[in-house]
Amino acid sequence: MEIKDIILKSIYGRLTDEEQQLFADWLSQRDHARLYERIRATIDEKQAVEYLASIDVERALAKVKGAQYAGPSVGAEDSAETDGRQQTAAFVTLRSPLFRIAAALVLLIVGGTFWYREHTRVTPPVVSEAVELAMQQSAEKGLQGAVVVSGNGQKKVVTTQELTRYHVDDDFAEQLAEARRITTYQDKEYWVTLDDGTLVHLNYDSRLIYPEKFGDRRDVILEGEAYFMVAKDKSRQFVVHTPQGDVKVYGTEFNVNTRSKGGDGNDNGGLSVVLVKGSVSFTPARGKEQMLTPGQELSIVNAQLSINEVDTAPYVAWNEGKFFFEEWPLERIMEVMARWYGREVEFKSDDIKQLKYSGNFDRYEDIHPTMEAIETITGLKITLTPDKIIIEP
Repeated sequence: MEIKDIILKSIYGRLTDEEQQLFADWLSQRDHARLYERIRATIDEKQAVEYLASIDVERALAKVKGAQYAGPSVGAEDSAETDGRQQTAAFVTLRSPLFRIAAALVLLIVGGTFWYREHTRVTPPVVSEAVELAMQQSAEKGLQGAVVVSGNGQKKVVTTQELTRYHVDDDFAEQLAEARRITTYQDKEYWVTLDDGTLVHLNYDSRLIYPEKFGDRRDVILEGEAYFMVAKDKSRQFVVHTPQGDVKVYGTEFNVNTRSKGGDGNDNGGLSVVLVKGSVSFTPARGKEQMLTPGQELSIVNAQLSINEVDTAPYVAWNEGKFFFEEWPLERIMEVMARWYGREVEFKSDDIKQLKYSGNFDRYEDIHPTMEAIETITGLKITLTPDKIIIEP
């Protein structure tokens, strides 16, 4: 990072430990402390954005350029001795501390303006047509449903016990004084757009707690499963707190499941974080931060953390309103189906539970054509009653 960026960040109090050391080294050099004080005097912290935007950069640069040739005009009749004095005066002006300060200030303002605007820019996620269609179909089918509770400072939606469980610090706990809690029904889903434009798709029987207005940080609490499409904001990290640890977001799309059974259908019994796009990390309640790259899943099974390559298609599919199974055991497939359609599953034979199948179905299709399609794929007999799905060889 260039020193002008570090100087500007120091004004806003956003230096990392490494940047703080670099800044201290720079500040200790000759004339730098005086230059920094002039910059601080020029750029008021509370009005920095307005000030930087008001600077006529071209005019400032022209003045600095003109300072390189300052001095009285010399006519053709002037002596060579006068020419020499002029050249010396111009050279001294160019090398003078005042000129260096002016030049550095202009460079800082130009670079700082672009840095600040880029650093604080919030870019909402791009929602695909497939996701928009899924949201529309879900609403039309009456499949969106959740209990929404809002706090008001005195009536809090988060208990002290929950704050401890989710490893919430005092700063975030204070923001949660006016938080909102969304809990989806057993057979419903819910989309919510947060204050910064982040889109969260909550799966059934899941809970999201978040401040109605983000401050200088963006933190939420999740229990259950959700697909996140996070707005880009370089100045504020996005953090998802779970009982198992914190997911820190450096990018855009990922899936979190605190009751994971994994994309392969096996019971992971803990946590699953699948990165689709961008960059995220996971920091366990006790442990070091682990970075993920797209196409990786971090899972916790029996307190053991592992990172593996996975197919992200099932996670993208459910966010787009699809059931996607790739060599899943029938028992796991039917568990998902039964939960979604609000029915129990009854197997007439245990031998067929572990048979593996693949398929791609519309989540918003009626249960009858979906079960008929599964019956065709598996060759099994499926009978529907008002409250059961009965499967037999």
